[in-house]
Amino acid sequence: MKVALIFGGKSTEYEVSCLSAASILSNINGHEVTCIGITKKGEWFVTEASADEIRSGKWVDLDKKPISFDLTEKAFICEGKKIEIDVAFPIVHGRNGEDGRLQGLLEMFEIKYVGPGVLGSAACMDKITANRLFESVGIAHAEWFEAIKGVESVEQISKKVEAFGYPVFVKPSNAGSSVGITKCFDGSELSAAVDLAFENDSRIIIEKSIEEPWEIEVAVMGNEFPVTSCTGRVCSSNEEIYDYNAKYLSGTSKTLIPSGLDCDVEKEVKELAVKAYKVCDCRGMSRVDFLIDKQGKIYINEINTLPGFTSISMFPALFIATGMTYSELIDKLLNYAAN
Repeated sequence: MKVALIFGGKSTEYEVSCLSAASILSNINGHEVTCIGITKKGEWFVTEASADEIRSGKWVDLDKKPISFDLTEKAFICEGKKIEIDVAFPIVHGRNGEDGRLQGLLEMFEIKYVGPGVLGSAACMDKITANRLFESVGIAHAEWFEAIKGVESVEQISKKVEAFGYPVFVKPSNAGSSVGITKCFDGSELSAAVDLAFENDSRIIIEKSIEEPWEIEVAVMGNEFPVTSCTGRVCSSNEEIYDYNAKYLSGTSKTLIPSGLDCDVEKEVKELAVKAYKVCDCRGMSRVDFLIDKQGKIYINEINTLPGFTSISMFPALFIATGMTYSELIDKLLNYAAN
């Protein structure tokens, strides 16, 4: 296939996207790949940078060719010629990449692509919308409520929090990689947490903390008949939040694959993952994250529709643990997109 690997973007997760793209480029076999990099300013270029140069971010300083868009021909244009694309592999994490906007652009150009469509991407990126979908099919989530900037005051939010007690998480409804999230242990921390969340989104979510949970993740792929990986457990270097630093920078977070769950619990988690995947109209691939409390109750946390593909990322690691190679996984995802 002629594959367009799209990475970078105007997002707080730009660097992670570069790491993911480098890993894919290093492991994709038997396909003609065109690398399309998006700078932090939102400029699109074709680049012939190596995987190492993409990984380090040096690709932006190398020779690169600007891309334009021909709406009449529905084509990406480079040096006056149409870029031939059978399937796009967008690995642009965060806003503008996994929230349905990039997917919408690809749909307009009639380009097939890896991962969920516009609806599934947008719904899963927005925590409020995703929670409502989970609840509609009876999938448990931690207690939560929403607040809108300029509508609810900190005082009003505080009164609602007191109804189910601290600690709580305050999160932007629409942001990736735990950006803008704060765990509040008492009312003295709430105001700053709300301000931070509102810096990232005009709608925020406040949810009851599940104390000392097992953080369980399962990878799902497929279209009409999705399949699951084994489950994995995240042991974060940050005891309170599995945040951006814990995921990508500290190097001390650990993952356990398989997770060590009891067989019956493992089966239930997988079934819930598929149920959530379907209700959110996902296709291609997603990673579904759960929390299991001390009493063994399972709560869904979120769905990540364009999970990381770095050397430490859970999505590829979970399927590799089932006996699949990284290259085989990429082929399967391209085939799901093409069909």
